[in-house]
Amino acid sequence: MACITMSGKRPRHELLRVPQEDEDDRPCPPAGQNGHHVNVPEGSPPDGFVADASFSDHSSMPTENGETAPYRWSPSGSSWRDMLFFVGPGFMVCIAYVDPGNYQADIQAGATARYQLLWTLWWSSILSIYVQVLCVRLAIYGQVTLAEVQASDNSDRMRYLNWVIAEFSIVITDLPEVIGVGIACNTFFGWPYYVGVLLSLCTTMVFLAFERFGIRTLEVMIVVFVGIMSVALFAEMALVGANGPELIEGWVYGFIHVTSDDIFTITGVLGAVVMPHNLYLHTAACQSRRVVREESTVKRAVWLSSLEPVFPILVSFFINMAIVSIAAESVYGQPGAENIGLTDFCYYFQYLKSGCVLWGIALLAAGQSSAITTTYTGQFVMEGFLDIRMPTWARAVLTRLVAITPCVIVSVAFPDDLNLLVNIVNSALSLLLPFAFTPLVKYTTSDKFMGRCAPPVWERWLLRGLAFAIYLLNAIAISAPGGGFFGFIFQENLSAKNAIWFVCMVAIQVFYLWWNA
Repeated sequence: MACITMSGKRPRHELLRVPQEDEDDRPCPPAGQNGHHVNVPEGSPPDGFVADASFSDHSSMPTENGETAPYRWSPSGSSWRDMLFFVGPGFMVCIAYVDPGNYQADIQAGATARYQLLWTLWWSSILSIYVQVLCVRLAIYGQVTLAEVQASDNSDRMRYLNWVIAEFSIVITDLPEVIGVGIACNTFFGWPYYVGVLLSLCTTMVFLAFERFGIRTLEVMIVVFVGIMSVALFAEMALVGANGPELIEGWVYGFIHVTSDDIFTITGVLGAVVMPHNLYLHTAACQSRRVVREESTVKRAVWLSSLEPVFPILVSFFINMAIVSIAAESVYGQPGAENIGLTDFCYYFQYLKSGCVLWGIALLAAGQSSAITTTYTGQFVMEGFLDIRMPTWARAVLTRLVAITPCVIVSVAFPDDLNLLVNIVNSALSLLLPFAFTPLVKYTTSDKFMGRCAPPVWERWLLRGLAFAIYLLNAIAISAPGGGFFGFIFQENLSAKNAIWFVCMVAIQVFYLWWNA
């Protein structure tokens, strides 16, 4: 069986069909005479994801019919040039690792446990690197997105169910981004939170308007804003005097201090770092990097695309570590520390002048950049599951309107509970992670789908073990005291209300087990 010589996307009903030897093992088209590229007359990449600007001179050339065809990559002989060709999708996905949801999870970890949960942040980051590698394999070897392959391998009923779950994860991912804009406007202008929440729709459209100048212009703006705040955070971390030995202990073996009270925070960190919507986004974003379908070329493309997100993920880890350190030194032990979060964290900056202004800039930049990624993800999910494509602005409006509603309600009725709402969203994203990660593992380890590109047996068992571990952690969080969901019913007296909650818990656990079995 072969897995790398397909050209173009197959029809949905053929996505999982095992190619026959005579149609898929035939010799691939040779590279161009210069050995650098081959131009083939096929469809254009998804909107919003374009080849590196340094390759724009080669991005299209006339075919025999006089039409324009996209550039297909093959090794150029220059490692840096080849690496730069694949830079883009991984960086866009990694924006989610420095979004307001991550900031909230970091603050909670430092404020409630000092450095003891740094190991969770580290291993979640390592897991996210592995997850992105799997996304690359599915996208380049299989030439499909996660949404497409899920839709192809399930009945219509399951296809719609998976689509609903994926859309729900996208919508709740947008909640912290909306809240971040509300907090930023409150910081800058003193407006009530709900005003900024409502304006988040307009700010998103303004950011999307920069697409006309190219998506990379938008990415540069985002990197500059987040970079400014990152430098400020590192400076504050150095000035508050992070406890080095305690930091190393929490990073390396902090798990020895974990108690049941930490479960909610742990799942919050996992959900904030390994967001389920990123799996759909990255498998789609990689489709924009088309390569010559020769075995050595495809394997090289997978290697380079797998390396691409490593650097931004590691950088995001240290940014998040800085926030944990500041919270550990400045917030831990303060009255009501467990309630500190996005809304008031900047008041605990000890050395940064205009710290709240910088914090507001970070929340605005991170919130808007992440909102753009959720917009693209929504497009790919809808297209993959339903074969429906919406204009970018329409998808942005739809997603943002759905996310705005609960945020306005909470910001008006319970303005002091915005931090709690983000905590709940982070843990909910962890709960939803298996609905994306388990299928990703299933298809990337499948001989039927991946053919000889499937990983070795030991890696398949490792991936299945990781999928089970993520399921088990969330299953425990659903029922355990300290998990943030139904654990309270085991700490209170028996009552009719708790009996109803118990039935709901059992129903969710049964569904969760059935889906992940």
